[in-house]
Amino acid sequence: MRITLLCNLDIASNLAANRLITALPEHHFSVLMTAQVGGKSHRPKALEALSFYENTLFTEILFPALISGQKASGKETCEKKGYETPRLLTFDAMQQRGVDIHHVSEINDGNGLSVLERCQPDLILSVRFGRILKTPALDVPKHGVLNLHSGLLPQYRGIMATFWAMLRDESHIGCTLHRIQDGGIDTGDILSTHPIKTDYDLSYFDNMLAIYPAGLDAMIAATKCIADSVALVSIPQNDTQANYYGLPDPASISLFEQKGHRWVIHSNLISLAQRFFPQ
Repeated sequence: MRITLLCNLDIASNLAANRLITALPEHHFSVLMTAQVGGKSHRPKALEALSFYENTLFTEILFPALISGQKASGKETCEKKGYETPRLLTFDAMQQRGVDIHHVSEINDGNGLSVLERCQPDLILSVRFGRILKTPALDVPKHGVLNLHSGLLPQYRGIMATFWAMLRDESHIGCTLHRIQDGGIDTGDILSTHPIKTDYDLSYFDNMLAIYPAGLDAMIAATKCIADSVALVSIPQNDTQANYYGLPDPASISLFEQKGHRWVIHSNLISLAQRFFPQ
């Protein structure tokens, strides 16, 4: 199948792309990326700092440095020269291996829709994409759209579900694999939910990354079912249990920090960054 992955230009999306593309080598992937989730409105300083760790640190500093280092050492084709390859690939390294990658600001009209139509996907997979899909974008793939939402639905629709769950002292966080059937926000039929225990000894960033692996495995399994013409079972959401959360406001951020929660743990960031270097 031809699969288009919709994601965001951040480290969590990169990890998801690595997992999906590696696990589904028999399919042709294209990737459409937004620069951020939501609009460009002013954000509190804590969220701007978080954006540095989620996005800028990796995509604008580490990844370009890796590319420059490989070119300087003549190791940009390391697999052909016998060098050991990194455990994780940057977006540029994926592109060098034949993955079509496009940066888009919109998806439902204009250039973004044109790019999507040129990709001719049989299936769209969405992880952390920064725009709400509507018609006619939803009409492009014949097998529809599967989204991996970063919260347990329907209780945690919207943005930064892990933050809101930690703020509310939830014992569990998680992700939800669901269909996108219309222009609603996180409202589609659910294929599976994947709760994990909240680890309050870790940071928001660590907990946020931890929710994805089980959901990505479910997305991979669902993709294989679609490729094999096996019907997927899904259930409608119970809207009476639904809550929607937006970006945290200053008061919520202040309470989060007063509770002693951390945004990042630098040693864990270093360990993650090391996974992009050759072993």
